[in-house]
Amino acid sequence: MIDHKNRIVKLIDEETELLMNNVLICDGGKTVMERLLRLFNLRNRVELSSLIGVSTGSIATWQTRNTTPFELLIRIHLATGVDLDFLLFGKNEEKQNVLKFCSPPNQIPNYATINQNLKSFKFSIFQPANYDGGKIIIDRLVTLFRLKNRVEFRELTSVSEGSIASWQTRNVTPFELLARVHLATGVPMLFLCFGKHEYPSREPNKLSESTAEHVQKPTVTADIYKLKKFSIAHGKKTQVGDYRVSHDFLKDCGLAINNDFIVKAESSTYFINTDITTVTKGQYLFSINDSYQIGELRQLPDGNVYLIDGQDKYPFNTDTTKIHGKVVSILQSV
Repeated sequence: MIDHKNRIVKLIDEETELLMNNVLICDGGKTVMERLLRLFNLRNRVELSSLIGVSTGSIATWQTRNTTPFELLIRIHLATGVDLDFLLFGKNEEKQNVLKFCSPPNQIPNYATINQNLKSFKFSIFQPANYDGGKIIIDRLVTLFRLKNRVEFRELTSVSEGSIASWQTRNVTPFELLARVHLATGVPMLFLCFGKHEYPSREPNKLSESTAEHVQKPTVTADIYKLKKFSIAHGKKTQVGDYRVSHDFLKDCGLAINNDFIVKAESSTYFINTDITTVTKGQYLFSINDSYQIGELRQLPDGNVYLIDGQDKYPFNTDTTKIHGKVVSILQSV
């Protein structure tokens, strides 16, 4: 169920939780390719290859390995509004209309009419969208399910710590997991992939009739997030409220809503990424004997870290000093 006020998903029964806890076992390979041929009313795989921007060789590999192309199916779902239940499992085929966003929506789909209506689709069918990935996706899901930490996230999704670390390092979008969340909860793919919501979601799987009304038209929006705001005075760090930032700003700066924060000092506002605690070069938030400050740190060729102050440099004592994060963006009054 979706808590409209707080934009939180609540797992309401064991079946839904079971869906979240297991990797999707769905159609793949030849079955999916034939399904797409029927959906778009195409004559052959050459037309399909041209339409979706995937080589015939890749399509042949998917068929040989019985692969489920989750990104492609999510892309088609976002572009056309065709249910992901149909794309993954073949459910309710008679109700699907790949041209429902086009004018008129009752055209007979084929290679020619689809190409004529490409601008009517919500997203490009030919190429992947600029999906969010890595830390932003993980933090979005942690917040969505009101989890305390990533340990609970791993328990809910059965995703290993190694996979989560790999997603973050490579900024990967976990398409199978997003499809799983969408099918289990009804949260729109537009929100899961981009943090935004424009059109109503599908009804979620395995929810009773008494609760279905809460998930058919969720008012999920995530254009604005809150980061904790601190001030530093005489070495003391004190929380002074929250700072509202847009989804795009978070994404551009590589910030996360659960751990990262901002520091207001004099005429500048510093955005701190708490995941970066290894010094290379730049401004960092650090404390010496619990006295906080922001300064320029640099690791020099001798392998040691120094505090840089103009032309001067001072050795950095790692025994008495703790790095709390790196400054990834600065707003400055002029």
